[in-house]
Amino acid sequence: MPCKGPFFVLFCSSNPYLMKIYQTLLAGALSLFVTIAALAQPDTAKITQQALAFADSLVKADHYENWSTYASLAPAPVIKYYGGKDGFIQHIQVGRLRTISAIDEDPPSFQILQLRSRNEQWQCVIRQSRYFHQNDKQYHSITYLIAQSMDDGQNWRLFDVSYNSVANIIYMFPEIFDDLAIKEPTILTAEQEAAQQQAAAPAATAKKTVSPKK
Repeated sequence: MPCKGPFFVLFCSSNPYLMKIYQTLLAGALSLFVTIAALAQPDTAKITQQALAFADSLVKADHYENWSTYASLAPAPVIKYYGGKDGFIQHIQVGRLRTISAIDEDPPSFQILQLRSRNEQWQCVIRQSRYFHQNDKQYHSITYLIAQSMDDGQNWRLFDVSYNSVANIIYMFPEIFDDLAIKEPTILTAEQEAAQQQAAAPAATAKKTVSPKK
C-alpha cells in the first residue's frame, strides 16, 4: 500500500532517497540539540580558574600593600560595613600585622572548597594556606576567602574572613548563600600542627582499614 498524506516524506520506506534525507535531517537536529545543551551548561573549570586568579590578585595586593587595588577587589557591602574605602583599608592594615613574616615566604596555596550558583550569581569559599615567621618561630595560617561573581564567573569580588569573624559575615556580606559552610581561620605553630597531624593519623588509618568479607 503506498504511503499517503503528509507522512509520505518521513515514513515511506519504499523510497531510500527520501529516507536518507530524513535520517540526515534527524541526525543534524540531534547534533544541534546536544550542542545547545552543552552550551547551556556552565564551564565550572573556567569559573574555578577565574576565582583562583582573583584570589591570587587579592593576596598580591595585600603583600605589596597596593591598597587601592585591594579595596577594589572587595564586595561593596564589605566596604560599606567598615564605613567606606578608607575605613576598610585601615582595618586591613592593622589586622595584617599579626601575620606579616620576618622572612621571604613561598606564595600561599589556594583550594576551592565550595562553589555555588543561584539568582544569577556565583559564590565560592576558597581555602588559603601559607606559612610565616615571627620571633624566630614558624606559623601556619589557614584562612578562607569568600568570593562573589555577578557575571557568570568572569570577574570576582572577595574578602578574607580572618580580618573579622565568621559570626559577623552575615552583617558584612548579607548576600552570602546560606548553604556555604565556613570554618574559623586558624594560626598554628609548628608544634601545634605536628600534634594535630599526629592526632589525625590514627583516625585516617582506621578509616582506610576495611574488614575482610566472610
